[in-house]
Amino acid sequence: MALTDLGRNVRRYMKLQQLSIPKLAEKSGLGTATLSNILNEKASPNSSTLIKISTALGVSFPELLAETPKLKTLRFRTNTKLTAREIAERDQLEIDSAIWLKNYVSLEELTGKKSNYKLNKVVTKDPNEAAKEVRKIFNIKEDAPIYDIVSLIENAGIKLYLHDFNFQKTFGLSVNEEDGGPAIIVNNSESISVERKIFTIAHELGHLILHKTSFDGKFAEENDAEEKEADTFAAEFLMPEKAFLKQWEAHSGISWVDAVLQIKQFFGVSYKTVLYRLNSLIGNRFEPGHLYKEFARLYRIKYNHDLKNNYEPKSISEIVPALDEPAELSPFSFTEERFERLVRQAYEQQKITISRAAEILNLSTMQMRERVAEWL
Repeated sequence: MALTDLGRNVRRYMKLQQLSIPKLAEKSGLGTATLSNILNEKASPNSSTLIKISTALGVSFPELLAETPKLKTLRFRTNTKLTAREIAERDQLEIDSAIWLKNYVSLEELTGKKSNYKLNKVVTKDPNEAAKEVRKIFNIKEDAPIYDIVSLIENAGIKLYLHDFNFQKTFGLSVNEEDGGPAIIVNNSESISVERKIFTIAHELGHLILHKTSFDGKFAEENDAEEKEADTFAAEFLMPEKAFLKQWEAHSGISWVDAVLQIKQFFGVSYKTVLYRLNSLIGNRFEPGHLYKEFARLYRIKYNHDLKNNYEPKSISEIVPALDEPAELSPFSFTEERFERLVRQAYEQQKITISRAAEILNLSTMQMRERVAEWL
């Protein structure tokens, strides 16, 4: 056991539960001086002390003593100041992502199912050209929507981790090949729409292709130029300009708010993605942010709902149902299955035990047995 890891783990769990040293001392029955020495790596606690700390924090011994793995090429950017609890959640996210990625690589090796990265030959730094090139590699027609971005990404050799970050100031992050990637990690909070998650995948894909030197493992502020390039890539990848203009013309006879909703549904993207594309084409006619504010105002008037708290407007087919319209996107249309499939293959090939499978999927042994019983 490394004192460094123990101190970091205790400090992180304290922040997650918003416990000060005095409060943890009260819950554990230990002195504040003892806890301070542990946190500052000045003392090696005995088993009795560790039991008191783990009980007070509500975590297991393995969690308290676990190594804190690092990702050397993690790309995490935000311009929003994080609270102490959110910083702890961010640190936990890095640990969870590192463990997940290590397990993923191990499963690929055990099953002989390694998927090679297919986009490393895309070298252009122009986001629009890069998006066109990627669509060509994926054999997607110029005017066709992307119906299953999860499968596309995984078939390209990119690992995908859908994980609730427990804070909403960041939608996604990515890791490059040096750490076992490339990998894209998406905030899978239920409060974030499927459409927004789809855009996050495309946005992070843009970073992987365009900004290879930015994967430095540091938590840093956003680079406005890089973020704009990733947004431009995502918009062109999900909704090419020519395809967008074709749809915009097709819906030119209805209100522009309803046209946005129709196009959003056709391409399976968020309303903000449609507005981003629209803004890039006609936005120079208005003040910055005008289209977003005007859409929000008119949508609230017409459909009696604001767009606060990441609310994603309903499509026209849900507001005014029509038999020939496709269903609204749901969480069931946005699932990652390859990781669990590798777990099943490794278990059935007797490369891992049922307890190891449970550990990888963060299940109890009983839950894992139930999962195995559900397999056909």
